[in-house]
Amino acid sequence: MKILYDIIFGFRILKKSNKVIAVNLFEAEQFKGMNVSEEKIAIIPNGIDYSKYMVTPPKGVFKRKFSIREEDKIVLYLGRLHKIKGIDILIKSFSKLLQSMNNVILVIVGSDDGSLYDIQKLVNDLKIEEKVIFTGALYGVDKLEAYIDADVYVLPSRYEIFGLTVLEAYSCGKPVIASRVGGLKDLVIDGVTGLLFTSEDTVMLTESIFIILNDITKAKQMGDKGKKYVKENFTIVNVVDKLECIYYELALKMRTQKNNYTIKNFK
Repeated sequence: MKILYDIIFGFRILKKSNKVIAVNLFEAEQFKGMNVSEEKIAIIPNGIDYSKYMVTPPKGVFKRKFSIREEDKIVLYLGRLHKIKGIDILIKSFSKLLQSMNNVILVIVGSDDGSLYDIQKLVNDLKIEEKVIFTGALYGVDKLEAYIDADVYVLPSRYEIFGLTVLEAYSCGKPVIASRVGGLKDLVIDGVTGLLFTSEDTVMLTESIFIILNDITKAKQMGDKGKKYVKENFTIVNVVDKLECIYYELALKMRTQKNNYTIKNFK
């Protein structure tokens, strides 16, 4: 559907635009591929309302709600349940992880977008259903509780332009593991705010999860740096400031062009 929209409307709109906003370098390159000149492209990321994360629920609430033992570690996925999100990759990696770790639970949060049956079947086929919890979609405080009790957030997408859930996890002080695709490779600073793995590489993902779960100090440092990264670059205030600058520049340019046109006609 997106391809069809781009063909019928998208290319025409982009061609007539004075400025095109990309959320990251990855999307900027896509616009260039659609013949948008580089000087027309401004990179302004999506923002997050950081005030929602100033006061978070106490640790342990989510675990009690879903009868998870206090000593168990949580690997969290949160997002829509669609094949493009690579949840099957995470499940296979988690199954491998269980061969060396037993005190760990995989929590899958999100509404079905066509893949729930397949991933539940995969969990059953791998005989790990006792170690995997499907919560359905969670919102507001319930979602925050999941982030707070998680030890690591994993986004194993096959394709992703941005990944707002990464910012949510950062805002809760959590390290992030993500596939090295699309905009994720810029959003996750490998070895600093989390770890990147090659998409589809279940062995590499298993090793990445193992590293973070077994190094509490490293995980805490990554979470702290992720939180700082959001505060400095991705708050709504930061994004709005950048947008206002773009609109001001465009308005000034249009006014100048209009004045020049009036003077020319007057002469």
